[in-house]
Amino acid sequence: MEEEENIRKKIGERIKELRSGKGFSKQKLANLTDISSASVARMEAGRHSVGIDTLAKIAKVLDCRLEIVENGKLRIEDREWKNDRERILVQLKDIRVERNIRQHKFAEMLGIACCNMSLIESAKRSSGVELVSRIAELLGCSLEIISNPERSAMAVKKLKNCRELSPDEIDFLKANHKKPLSFLKEKLERSEMDIKNKMQKLNLRCILDDKKSGRHPRKRL
Repeated sequence: MEEEENIRKKIGERIKELRSGKGFSKQKLANLTDISSASVARMEAGRHSVGIDTLAKIAKVLDCRLEIVENGKLRIEDREWKNDRERILVQLKDIRVERNIRQHKFAEMLGIACCNMSLIESAKRSSGVELVSRIAELLGCSLEIISNPERSAMAVKKLKNCRELSPDEIDFLKANHKKPLSFLKEKLERSEMDIKNKMQKLNLRCILDDKKSGRHPRKRL
């Protein structure tokens, strides 16, 4: 399929770009990833299909990460993963569920059996990067190799700190806004930035911790 060829070509070009940027030869990349130099050459030329596990391994060797990008931002998942395959495939499943697309309907869109879709989403089987990329594209996302992992980690942290509060969290904030900021942070398990930004939008006054404000604790009457 032309679509799959385009995906392979795009990935191959990205691998070549990152490999060259690191100053690695095809042979060195092959040695570090336990694949043949001929496979690396075919991969970079877009003539070789690569599995998601192999691509994640290549990305790691090149000091990069395989990531799901949604609406121009890294997909935020605050949980532990067994491996990169699970991280990517379960994230895509979560996005499908958020889009309210039934599994069997999505399998039909991809042209695969529903049982295979189930195995893919549970990360019980490795998948070719072409299929994973098609899944991402159908969900309005993209599978990308992100360079500068330190910078990416900072971007994820920043996005986490700017998450919108849920309706329940907002109700709690309204009911307890006269309590110290440390109390709100502990109960909501949210960052100081999250809470301050929302309180500002709600026109609520933020009460700093006694230690930060330099005031003595207020006595209750």
